[in-house]
Amino acid sequence: MKRPFRAKSVTDSLTNPKGELKALLDKANCLNSVAQTIESYMPEELQAHCRVESIENNVLNLVADSAIWLNRLRYFSSELMSQLRANEFPSLISIEIKVRPNF
Repeated sequence: MKRPFRAKSVTDSLTNPKGELKALLDKANCLNSVAQTIESYMPEELQAHCRVESIENNVLNLVADSAIWLNRLRYFSSELMSQLRANEFPSLISIEIKVRPNF
């Protein structure tokens, strides 16, 4: 007869170096750090309406909460890319922007 499954503690799940939750938490922390760095280059009015969605394969994916802010961010994106390439992300290829209301 099999032993009953014993639940692991949350702490064990989050700190086990081989665990999926640990990897997910590390990725979330890394993305949060990257997002703070990128948002520091944005004007304050854009920061309130735009978020970093991901950065994969040297492509920065941003979301805006409306088409108006998407267009403003699109106008600013070439300057943002130049600043990011010159400082923290020299291998950045492009910036993609999408609308996601109520992000």
